[in-house]
Amino acid sequence: MLFMSKQFKMLSALNANQIEQYRNAVVNAFPEIVRKSPVIAAYWERVERYFPEYQLFLVSDDGDIVAFINSIAFSWEGELDELPREGWDWMLIKGISDYEQGIQVNSLGGLQIIVRQDYLGQGNSKVIIDKAKEVVKERGFENFVIPIRPTYKHRHPQMKMSEYMHYRVNDKIYDPWIRTHLKGGAEILNICDRAMHVYGSINFWEGIMKQPITQSGKYVIDGALCPVQIDVEKDYGEYFEDNIWISYR
Repeated sequence: MLFMSKQFKMLSALNANQIEQYRNAVVNAFPEIVRKSPVIAAYWERVERYFPEYQLFLVSDDGDIVAFINSIAFSWEGELDELPREGWDWMLIKGISDYEQGIQVNSLGGLQIIVRQDYLGQGNSKVIIDKAKEVVKERGFENFVIPIRPTYKHRHPQMKMSEYMHYRVNDKIYDPWIRTHLKGGAEILNICDRAMHVYGSINFWEGIMKQPITQSGKYVIDGALCPVQIDVEKDYGEYFEDNIWISYR
C-alpha cells in the first residue's frame, strides 16, 4: 500500500520539507487568476493561525504529504440552500470574522482539498473527506459544506455552471470532482456564482494574460472557469468565479 498508518497531522506538526511540499502543492493546483485573489492575500494567514485543528494533512510512511484539506469553522443559522452566492470568499471572511468576534460556530467549511500529483487516482481524496466528516462529528458541528471548484470547468469557460454541473458523458457526470463528492454522499445545494472575486486595472490583467488588452469585452483566461469582463475605458476588469455549494449530511 502507498501508506499503512494513514497518519494525519496538523500544520504545526509538519517539518520544513513537508511545509514546502504543502505550499508547492497549492501553487500547482490552481491557476494564477485564483492565486491573485485579494481575499486570499488578506485572510489566508489567519486561517492557518486561527484554525490549526482544521488544517489536516495525510502523510505517507516515508514522510511525504499525500493530500490535505484546509477548512474553517463558522456560524450559519439559515437553510443550507440559502448559503450566499459569494461562496468561497464569503465563507473565508465569515469564519475569520466569527473567530475574531468570539461567535459560537456550528459549521465546518472546506476551503480546498488537494491531492498531490504523485498520489492522484488512489482514493486519497475520499480518505481526506472521510477524515473531515469525523472532525465534524467529533466537534458536534451541524453542517459540513464546501463551495467546490469543478476540475474540468476551465475547459468549458463559456458553458453556464447550471448546465455544466449536470453535463454527462457516457451516462456519467462529466466532472470528476463533482462525481467524487456525489459518490461520497454529498448533496448539491446551489450555485454560488460570485464565489471568488478577482479585480484590477488593465495592467493587472495584461500581466495575467501575458498580452496587451486594447478592447473592452469578455476574455477567456487559462485556468479560469468563466470569462473575465474588461472595460478599457474605465481601466478595470473583474472576474466572478462560479462554484457549487455542496453539503455532507
